[in-house]
Amino acid sequence: MAIMIPNRPHSFTPASLEGVMFTALEKLSDEYYVFHSLKITTVVDNTFHESEIDFVIFNKRLGILCLEAKAGQVRYENGYWLYGNGEPMHNGGPFNQASSNKWKLIKYFENHRFSSILGKCKFLHAVWFPSITEADVRGMTLPTDSDKVLIMTKEALSVPQSYLEKIFSLELPSKKETKLNESEVNRILREILCPQFNVFPSVTFESDLKKIVFHRLLEEQSGILNFLSEQKTAVINGAAGTGKTMIAVEKAQRHATAGEKVLFLCYNVQLKNYLAENYAHENVDYYTISGLACKLCNTTIPNYEKLKSALEDMYVFDNFPYMHVVIDEGQDFGMDGVEETGIIEIMKSIITDIKPDNASFYIFYDKLQLVQSRKIPKYISEADCKLTLYRNCRNTENIATTSLAPITERKPKLIDGCVKGVPAKLHFCESDEKVREKLSFIIDTLMGQGIKDIVILTCKTENTSILSDVVSNSLYRNKYRFSTCRKFKGLEADAVILADVTADIFEEENSLIYYVGTSRARLWLDILTTMNNGSCTDILQSVFKKRGHIKNPQRELAAAINAIPAK
Repeated sequence: MAIMIPNRPHSFTPASLEGVMFTALEKLSDEYYVFHSLKITTVVDNTFHESEIDFVIFNKRLGILCLEAKAGQVRYENGYWLYGNGEPMHNGGPFNQASSNKWKLIKYFENHRFSSILGKCKFLHAVWFPSITEADVRGMTLPTDSDKVLIMTKEALSVPQSYLEKIFSLELPSKKETKLNESEVNRILREILCPQFNVFPSVTFESDLKKIVFHRLLEEQSGILNFLSEQKTAVINGAAGTGKTMIAVEKAQRHATAGEKVLFLCYNVQLKNYLAENYAHENVDYYTISGLACKLCNTTIPNYEKLKSALEDMYVFDNFPYMHVVIDEGQDFGMDGVEETGIIEIMKSIITDIKPDNASFYIFYDKLQLVQSRKIPKYISEADCKLTLYRNCRNTENIATTSLAPITERKPKLIDGCVKGVPAKLHFCESDEKVREKLSFIIDTLMGQGIKDIVILTCKTENTSILSDVVSNSLYRNKYRFSTCRKFKGLEADAVILADVTADIFEEENSLIYYVGTSRARLWLDILTTMNNGSCTDILQSVFKKRGHIKNPQRELAAAINAIPAK
């Protein structure tokens, strides 16, 4: 899919069909950047000038195209372009407007000292008539400022790329061809067409572009809430990276904005703190289940029997303060004490039996992240309404494949146009000291690339990790976050460095810890291990069912998990 900026169209008149054309342009390959309603504003000699281009399409191999959109009936009579109602079009008609906008954009490049780039990039213009067909165009006699080759028609709504490539292939009188290097491409995007990329926390441009793709899908995923708007209770399953937490937050925010109180429950303290800090709303209370128990029972240690009694009283007296309950990490609420007391079922009964029809009770869970309890809770397994999110919208394709490799043979289902990304690196270290050296090297390398959102995760506990003596207050170098895979569940980072990966982590009873840890990474994943050839051979044979002679166990293990071996 093309990278659309913004990721949904600016406001437009429905009759203009710009929304339909926007959707059609999304079908372009990920080489294309499509800018909708790009405004060019300049002040010359104290005079304000403003123009708007319906679509600017940039392809680093082909160039820049200014595309004017004209829907509905149009005609040309007596030297004038006219709308269907007979009113003359502004700016001398669509072709003159498209050409004028192209030259204004070129001038804008010049004013921003991009003259050197102008000599290496083709600029073209065209007009899109989405309401007429190719047959209609063939029967037209166009004025001298027009050419049928520069027209896109109704047919382009289905296959826009072939039309665009035909226009981009036109030869300019200057014989200019588009020959941009990566630095020049980034400058065009970052300094001219889309300087708003700097709203992202990462300073690296490549990361920003990848995140645009992921954020686009998160909005598509949240559409499931529109589908479920009439459903009072629902249980939604999804593997790591399918957007469960973001959809859960979206649901909570929608109700909170409507003035309704929401209880948002999750298992991990770190996730609760992150959500409370980044998605704070006066009508949303974020709690862990243990925190809720302490709050409602006024205790310092959670007592789930007391919480059960408190909730039962709220059921009887109808004084439960929330209209909506949203539970994330629902698979972990099968822990001892919570499951036996039936706390979740009581809250569900309060919502379904006592609260108004517009109240709701939603649970989000991942059966593959069952690392805090022994089994899927009964309230999930016996739920009436279950849905599953399938498409990964957090990880790059390479990271998603690496995270699933030891636990399933299935391939991850990814968003259309998903970012391929760089493969994970599996670092083989001869000793604990080498692990620490490699950790410093990896962090320095990432920082050198401008990557600052880095987290170090251990597959063990903080105290048993080989990094325990170089970590203080859950920070490495007093700067980089250090946590366990279990505690970081539900969170994510641009770069994850996974430590303490030993042979037993790949065994069935521990492999979900590996899955949780690796799937936290959005864009970069490094795995540190001290496993030798013997350990690698055992894993290849027992987990990946390799038979016969294994010539290079470390290299083959890396390949088995879709990683690059490194020493």
